[in-house]
Amino acid sequence: MNIALIVSGMLALASLAGAPQDATVAPSPSPPTAPAVQGASDQDEAADDPAKDVDASPYPRFIEDRSITGSVRCVGSSSVGLMLNTVRTAIRDAQPGIELIVESSGSGAGPKALAEGKADLAPMSRAMRPAEIAEIEKARGAKVEYVEVAVDAIAICVNRANPLTRISLKDLDRVFGRERRRGGGPAVVWGDIGVRDTKLSGARIELFGMGPGTGSNGIVSEIVLDGGPFRTSVNEEPVASSVVQAVATDPLAIGYCSAYFEAARVRQLEVEALDGSGFVAPTEANIRSGRYPLARSMRIYYVDDPKAFSPAARQFLRFLVSEDGQELIADMGQKALGPEQAHQHFDKLK
Repeated sequence: MNIALIVSGMLALASLAGAPQDATVAPSPSPPTAPAVQGASDQDEAADDPAKDVDASPYPRFIEDRSITGSVRCVGSSSVGLMLNTVRTAIRDAQPGIELIVESSGSGAGPKALAEGKADLAPMSRAMRPAEIAEIEKARGAKVEYVEVAVDAIAICVNRANPLTRISLKDLDRVFGRERRRGGGPAVVWGDIGVRDTKLSGARIELFGMGPGTGSNGIVSEIVLDGGPFRTSVNEEPVASSVVQAVATDPLAIGYCSAYFEAARVRQLEVEALDGSGFVAPTEANIRSGRYPLARSMRIYYVDDPKAFSPAARQFLRFLVSEDGQELIADMGQKALGPEQAHQHFDKLK
């Protein structure tokens, strides 16, 4: 046995025994901590704070209130009316006590129905004119307000058998305008606007559109015809879908209606930009940016009278601009509002 090792061990024990009782042993160094992952940190924080839900929608949240009951009468645009009929089932599920009544008779019918108290809401695919607003406010004694529910545009469409893919504003005016305020002679046959197809160039252009007072007519008259009247040869259809059906079955047809309505046998044309910088297709990006010249917003007008504006109508409008309503509108293929727009209109209805 090694005497030196034994002596060394005994001295070490004696040293420990003589140490003060409150002495502590320094802890071993901790292993390095891995840097925190930002996403995980945010998720943990969101779990602790429900207000910071990372999966929350940027759109307003709709809160059901089953105590709200009553009918909501809507008179106006066929394009907006189609949206309202599409969300009918969803609003019935969320608010069983609300009955939706939709009469799609054109945007021009909405102001009159509001003024006469025959409608709670006036869906319109154009802005209400100052004279219409004044008449309603005089008749009802309260201010007229509106909410936007979607973004839309007027499409110029031809049958797919027609080789035409784009058209200038001047040529559109020559086709549809009685006075041709943009200049040029009347375009009566397809060859007048550059179609060289042997079967079409000498064939008469068949015109289809909407009736007076509709939002589609208003926009085409204002922007394309420079405020002028339509030719009397335009076949006026009662609803936008009828225009698409007519064009789909007639290779000689050209029509205008909501860009929402599409068909396999119909082509939507590129239209000349307002600044003349080129031709623009009615895509969602071009419509939202305002570059497409015939873009518009879909609105629902109402009389903001606390005594007469029904809770059912207000709740229905809340639903339309909420996350639930905007998701349904987008699922239809329509262009939903941006989150900021939706919040602005939702806040009007509180």
